[in-house]
Amino acid sequence: MTRTVDLVISGDGRAARAAAVDALRWGGRVLIVLRSGDARQAQRLRSCLRKTPGADSGQLRVMTSAEVVCVDGVDAVEAVVVRHAPTGRLSAVNASAFVSAQNRARPPGLPHASKTVEHNLQNDVEIRQARSSSQ
Repeated sequence: MTRTVDLVISGDGRAARAAAVDALRWGGRVLIVLRSGDARQAQRLRSCLRKTPGADSGQLRVMTSAEVVCVDGVDAVEAVVVRHAPTGRLSAVNASAFVSAQNRARPPGLPHASKTVEHNLQNDVEIRQARSSSQ
């Protein structure tokens, strides 16, 4: 599976939800990767995030029983590799941004995930606009 999204989020904490809401409000496509295989948890998360103003069902994907194993790119995030835990199958996802929002304490001085996403998405919009105006 190769998919293209604007943001990949690993985790289901408050920071993950905040980052997803910010991206959905900007019109971004979001993939949330959860280690848990609990289908009810994933459905609750989907239902909660689809209530975001401006979000539609095609913008949000939630992958359960999975973990992010690699994030790569030249000057910025370009690809994220996800391992599906039950099978070990690897999936490549084209992505513009990545947020690890596991339920761990954030080190002092590290910006909040939603601010980082907002900054990355705004930069992406500005780059796209500059490219289209130069053509």
